Amino acid sequence: MKKVIMLAAVVAALASCQSKTNKATEAEVEGIAVEEISPAIETTEVYEGTLPAADGPGIRYVLTLDMLADANDTTYTLDMTYLDADGKGKDKTFTSSGKPKVIQKTVKNKKKSALKLTPNDGSAPVYFVIANDTTLTLSNDSLQEAVSDLNYDIVRVK
Repeated sequence: MKKVIMLAAVVAALASCQSKTNKATEAEVEGIAVEEISPAIETTEVYEGTLPAADGPGIRYVLTLDMLADANDTTYTLDMTYLDADGKGKDKTFTSSGKPKVIQKTVKNKKKSALKLTPNDGSAPVYFVIANDTTLTLSNDSLQEAVSDLNYDIVRVK
């Protein structure tokens, strides 16, 4: 009886140590397609900056890009905090999220790349021209930046 239990234990141990390759081969022989799923590589980038506002001290932008190995699965969250919106020291934050899209346009004979942030709720998209590796500049849908000396940049902090 002890020999039978030991034999069963050894067979069970060998079966559990079987490699993935053998399991995949067996599944293919049985007509079942086996696809190994590799983990998505995720990178998070955060951009921040306080931009001018028409009727207040400014709007604090925090853009978080969650980038996955498959660019189609990349998402964004944009928090826009209107400073002193409801009185001194009373800020008001609006959040939008969705999928960013890199677009390119020629503006004044110069090719520009930008992030188009289209919110899931259907509201108007927001555009940021990619100034360099660490800076995004708020622009309009024609990728034209504001004609002023004011700062419309948000910079990567993470």
